[in-house]
Amino acid sequence: MTGRVFILTAIALSVAVTAGCRSKADMNLNKVNVGASTVYCLFDPSCTVTPTDSSTKSIPIEVQGTSIIESRTFVGKPGTPAAGLYGYEYRINLEKAVETMIDVEEFGKVKYMPCLRSVVFDVGPVIDTLDYNGDGQVGELFYVVTSGGPGRVGLGSVERFHGRLTFNFDSPVCAGNSERHGDSTFFFGLVSAQPPRFVDATIKETAGLGAASPKMKKNIKYHVDVYAPQG
Repeated sequence: MTGRVFILTAIALSVAVTAGCRSKADMNLNKVNVGASTVYCLFDPSCTVTPTDSSTKSIPIEVQGTSIIESRTFVGKPGTPAAGLYGYEYRINLEKAVETMIDVEEFGKVKYMPCLRSVVFDVGPVIDTLDYNGDGQVGELFYVVTSGGPGRVGLGSVERFHGRLTFNFDSPVCAGNSERHGDSTFFFGLVSAQPPRFVDATIKETAGLGAASPKMKKNIKYHVDVYAPQG
């Protein structure tokens, strides 16, 4: 009997630990594609927004040209559905980034066209009470401005572990070359009742050349500061 009680107790503890881990790690969080005017009407009667805080940071990738991440915030005006709430938006822009030549041990000089796959950073509480796309439903945590704004690459899955969010792009965001411009993401955003602060964001590169040479780092990461809701 004592042995059976021990086994049942162990099973119960295992289930509790597993449930606790799942409650703190969420995969494929809700998001929705939106038009610019639809989502911005929630913040301003003119259906446009003017950022109150805006940041453009260089991503330290080995490319010619420029590679940047934009983060910006705006506040809902009185009388709007988002009155007093803070909107947060992000965009990675490699449109003016061009592949370059680098030295790779074992290979010599090779063309290097970096591609980015995700961005990760800490975020405070996010609300899900706004109807971002005007379909009469609420419950989405994030939106992607796929029409009425710049960009070509959207979001794939969005994951949360504790207060840390991972935004995975639905296709790699790559630098350009002599035949094509580089890629850029659509603006993607969230809303919070919390004001902004700067946090460290980790931008992750696809395997690329790292997979070809065991002497190169396979998990290439870049660190930049972005605005995010306070915790």
